[in-house]
Amino acid sequence: MKVYILYGSATGNAEYIAKDLAASINNASSSADALPFTSADCMEMNHFKRKKLLETWSSPPDPSPTPSQIQNKHAVIAICSTTGNGDAPENASRFLRFLKKPPPAAAGASSSSSSPPLHRVAFAVLGLGDTNYDQFCASGKAIDRKLAEWGGTRAVPLACADEATGLEATVEPWLEGVLGGLAA
Repeated sequence: MKVYILYGSATGNAEYIAKDLAASINNASSSADALPFTSADCMEMNHFKRKKLLETWSSPPDPSPTPSQIQNKHAVIAICSTTGNGDAPENASRFLRFLKKPPPAAAGASSSSSSPPLHRVAFAVLGLGDTNYDQFCASGKAIDRKLAEWGGTRAVPLACADEATGLEATVEPWLEGVLGGLAA
């Protein structure tokens, strides 16, 4: 199964974490290492429209190659930093503005039994920020909240990494558990 990794990064930290995670998934799929996902598609958050992700996530996931890997939701990881006064990075601002709108009806859903547009999504969010600023991890918190409001299932609790105390203290344990949480 594929995992979608979206990042919003101003200084490169979120981008590095996202691309490193995607590389470890894609490299493991060609080795004997068993990971719950066979491939990763990593991109800037603002590419969600160009890649037609909302349409993709509204449809059932492709069947797994083996019955032991049955997954009924698309796996989505969002890694986003916060800049300025609680703002999203430039490469995530359109995505966050889109999520802040009221959710559209799910594709193919009738008006009498409409499902939320992301009801086929399991997600995990990692926010990066700095507690020296008032709006600590505001972008990550907003993305986490809006994905849930749009019908997504939170597979792993939101993690907020603090630049002031060292990102690694939060990022490393989150990375160790995120794929297993999404695959469960």
